[in-house]
Amino acid sequence: MSVVDKLLVVDVGNTSIKYTAFEGGRVLWQVRDHEILIKRHFLPDAIYFASVRSQAASVMVLQEMQSYYPNSQLVRLESTAQACGVVCAYDEPWRLGIDRWLTVVAGFHHYGGNTVIIDAGTAIKVDVVNEQARHLGGYIVPGLMMMENALLANTAKIRYDASEQKVGDGLPNSTARAVNEGCHQMALGFLERVYRSYHDHRWVVTGGDAQELLHALGVKAECDPHLVALGAKLVGDEMIRKRV
Repeated sequence: MSVVDKLLVVDVGNTSIKYTAFEGGRVLWQVRDHEILIKRHFLPDAIYFASVRSQAASVMVLQEMQSYYPNSQLVRLESTAQACGVVCAYDEPWRLGIDRWLTVVAGFHHYGGNTVIIDAGTAIKVDVVNEQARHLGGYIVPGLMMMENALLANTAKIRYDASEQKVGDGLPNSTARAVNEGCHQMALGFLERVYRSYHDHRWVVTGGDAQELLHALGVKAECDPHLVALGAKLVGDEMIRKRV
């Protein structure tokens, strides 16, 4: 049961911020644009705030939220050794990215144990939780855009523009295809190796590139675009209950 009727989850990622509104325990909508958020005129009873950015950058966003919603209860989420019955694999749990921790909690509670969670955004993150609600650990590798940007930033002659990024057959025959398809193959190779070890687990995906990558591998997976927000709701609700 939800402990907050109107809830806004603010998920501050490396490259964008997602705002997810809940009412009566169900997701109403999710937006990335701050201006659209304000135009919704949604007045939350509480804000659950999760950020992977630096302390200084997080505080700036936090203060902005407080200025827009001065009467909303604020709950700042952090990774902990245990939450909602799920145990973190890290010896230093605060060093686990809060986005990963929230997907682990949500993955277990919404999909059960023996689950592989893939979040493919700026980075591709893989986490595994077993039937005993224990997070076993996971991986972080560069996302597709990050890999491309690393090549462009660290080489002098790898250059192309958007008009050159065309799909073709056979081996890539242009620099744009060589980079795009090469990065894609690297991501696929990584996920394929993970699948060999956990092919008997349920796979749950979230993030912009995750579903496309797993579809290319032929891996059956459930797509949940709200996984981080659902985890935030579970963890934030538990924190509020403990405050009462």
